[in-house]
Amino acid sequence: MIQFQNYLIEMFVLLFLIILSYLDLKKKEFPAVLTSGALFVVALAKFQNIEFGLMAFILAWFLMEFDFFQGVADLKIITIMGFFTSSLGLFMIFSMLVVIFGTTYKILMVKVVKMKETDEIAFVPVLLIIYIALSIVRYLT
Repeated sequence: MIQFQNYLIEMFVLLFLIILSYLDLKKKEFPAVLTSGALFVVALAKFQNIEFGLMAFILAWFLMEFDFFQGVADLKIITIMGFFTSSLGLFMIFSMLVVIFGTTYKILMVKVVKMKETDEIAFVPVLLIIYIALSIVRYLT
């Protein structure tokens, strides 16, 4: 039963990220209640991983302070994804995925798409890709 609940919450987050990615690409905004509500649901469902959720929040705050991404929604989504790491090693892999994929995405947006670094860049799609990569790594270990 617990295994089914884990799959259910993982599918919820995957669907949630797909919808937010679409909204982020099309409108560059979405209601904050969506990300706050999802964070609350995931925190309740994955409470046993609270320390990794907190570490992901600190990582996200640090990255936001250095203008790695711009929105509080991105901070909440990275925190949500932190709840899905269950070991320090997996958290380190997650952190590297965020930095590597995020940096690559920003460089592509600035150099290839010719966006300015000050422009609002839709960052949720890269978080969706990171979540999928994290899920693959989790199931391989």
